[in-house]
Amino acid sequence: MTKTMTTKKKILTGIAGALFAVVAAGYGAAAYYYSNHFYSHTEINGTDYGEMTVQEVKDKITEQLPSYQITIKERNDQEETLTGQQLQLTYQDNGEIDDLMKNQKSWGWVLHAFTGVHAELKNMVAVDEDALKQAVESLSCMQPENMQAPQDACVSATDDGYAVIPEEQGTTLEEEKVIDGIRQALVNGETVCDLDAADCYAKPQILQDNADLQAQADAINQKLSASLTMDFGTDRQEVLDKTTLKDWVVQAEDGSYAIDEAKVTEYVAGLAQKYDTVDSERSFTTTSGSTVTLTPGDYGWKIDQNSTTANLLDAINNGTQGAFEIVYLATAMSREANDIGSSYVELSLADQHFWVYVDGKQVLDSAVVTGCLNKGTQTPKGVYKVKGKTTDYTMRGTKNASGNWSYEVHCNYWIPFAAENTIGFHDLVTRSDWSSTAYINNGSHGCVNTPLDKVKELYNIVSYKFPVVVY
Repeated sequence: MTKTMTTKKKILTGIAGALFAVVAAGYGAAAYYYSNHFYSHTEINGTDYGEMTVQEVKDKITEQLPSYQITIKERNDQEETLTGQQLQLTYQDNGEIDDLMKNQKSWGWVLHAFTGVHAELKNMVAVDEDALKQAVESLSCMQPENMQAPQDACVSATDDGYAVIPEEQGTTLEEEKVIDGIRQALVNGETVCDLDAADCYAKPQILQDNADLQAQADAINQKLSASLTMDFGTDRQEVLDKTTLKDWVVQAEDGSYAIDEAKVTEYVAGLAQKYDTVDSERSFTTTSGSTVTLTPGDYGWKIDQNSTTANLLDAINNGTQGAFEIVYLATAMSREANDIGSSYVELSLADQHFWVYVDGKQVLDSAVVTGCLNKGTQTPKGVYKVKGKTTDYTMRGTKNASGNWSYEVHCNYWIPFAAENTIGFHDLVTRSDWSSTAYINNGSHGCVNTPLDKVKELYNIVSYKFPVVVY
């Protein structure tokens, strides 16, 4: 029994030794094989060259180069490809594959049987520079008509005012950078060249985070914050705010932004054309009920355009809000469309009569004698205003060669209204003819002769700027 067991043990030991010898011999044979063949699943730059010798790898790389493709990734999700044949690529033996084999541990083949080896080698291809340049220049993305120049960030108008508009990257490529980027990708054995990542695009010079741009936008928005209301009477207002102001912004040579003074001047001129009434014809309803068109005179409103423009520009630049006062060269009693209002003196040359109204109610009337018709010294028609009033006044004509006045007339009441204060209402105690035809041959030098008691009443009613309507 003991002898049998000993025999079996010897047999099993012999079998194990034989198996070990077989395995060892097989492992050794595999190790020898992998001393000049790459491990299974050996990838070089993404291509499987497992079980190949160094020379076989080199031959396969050389064989594959014409069909090699590199994808050119462009902006706007565009892609193009270049082939090894276009680029005239050739294999460049720099010893890297030999080194890879030398560094391979043949006895460690079993450790890589399933995991494989992944190597990234560079400088295995030589690039023909002329072919590369020609291939790059043939790309669609390199054609001028397909390039959009980059745009710098800038300040521009928006619905809400002015803001910094972000830069636009565009699609303009710099040829030398494209050539360098693709060359590097080829040298690295890559199959994709991202032109954006390779920094091949021309860049805008001014970006949206530029502090000067934001300061410019803030400065002009401060001006656009102005909201100015100008009052020209009931239901006659003008409001100037950013709706209009944003179209008045101009850029100076130094790049800064400002309100265009010419636009302000034009705006004020428009206000004057719309609301000035000096030298304007007016429709007027007479005491008799007829409607006449009045000859222009010096009565009315007249905007001082220079002063108003300067003040308005200052108010805009300061971002002022609220009422804005117009500066006037001439003003009238009423700011309504009918600036004569309801208090005035009405003088009819045909009737040789005047009527005085206060707040729409007639308070005085009188026969008068106006400028002499046949002597050509008629009282001027038009709409005027009382320039002042005085008592115990002496009117004088012009001096002759002898130094004497052409006439001298004393009056108790003097109320000038026209012709630079030389024509007005006054009494003439020497006059006895107050008929409606007296003015034809025996009229005045242009003034309105008025009975003493009537002119005294008129003197007590009117004041400076009181309208005088002559027709």
